Amino acid sequence: MNNYKKWGLICSASLFTFAIISSAFFSGVRLTGGVSETLGRVFTYASWSAGKQGFLITTALFCLIPFVLKWPRKKVLTMLMCFGVVLGASFVTKTVVKRLTQEPRPYTQTLAELGKVPSAEAFYQGTPASRDEILSTASHDISPWRMMHWKGETNYSFPSGHTIFAAAAAIFWGAILMVEGYRVLGWLVVGWSGIVAASRMWLGMHWSIDVFASIGFAAIICSAVYASANRLNRMLKRRMDETTL
Repeated sequence: MNNYKKWGLICSASLFTFAIISSAFFSGVRLTGGVSETLGRVFTYASWSAGKQGFLITTALFCLIPFVLKWPRKKVLTMLMCFGVVLGASFVTKTVVKRLTQEPRPYTQTLAELGKVPSAEAFYQGTPASRDEILSTASHDISPWRMMHWKGETNYSFPSGHTIFAAAAAIFWGAILMVEGYRVLGWLVVGWSGIVAASRMWLGMHWSIDVFASIGFAAIICSAVYASANRLNRMLKRRMDETTL
């Protein structure tokens, strides 16, 4: 597990670097008007791969990795259980922090600038139906590529659920692939996660701080799981050694 933790830190640092670069390009980007069809497709599909549209498929693909690597059954079960803990902790963290912070999404600020709501905070004072109606009135000013995401997520911003899932998966499985010698595949997983994070800023769904915090949460969760699994392995080995004496 020590090697996994080391590579996990490398993957985390790479994601932070990617997020900093993406933030320089997309944080504060103008959300009104037309957009590139190519960027719209790439960022929409990337976002969907870590959202409700593709979450289960993406998770299933990651869970196939131990079987493709032909690990023994015990190791497969251990890693899948660890990944389950990572996902569970990520979901709880995202849900609890969103409820505590209640930070408006970037697009609500654009709605305020367009005069659709008095302020970004006012958007959340209405019912879900009234929020959909407000967004519909702004459809002529916003690209369909962005509007479909805005209408699909009218909750709060901080942290980014898509990013925390993608980062946690990339740090966890990226480290495993690196240790197993599949470096190219490992970096592709990290790159996918970075694109997910960038997509959330470009779409107007999250501020850069949301993305940075999500990567940080994911790194902490994965590090804690690596440490716990390592401690458990040492404890089990010690008991086995005592039994054989």
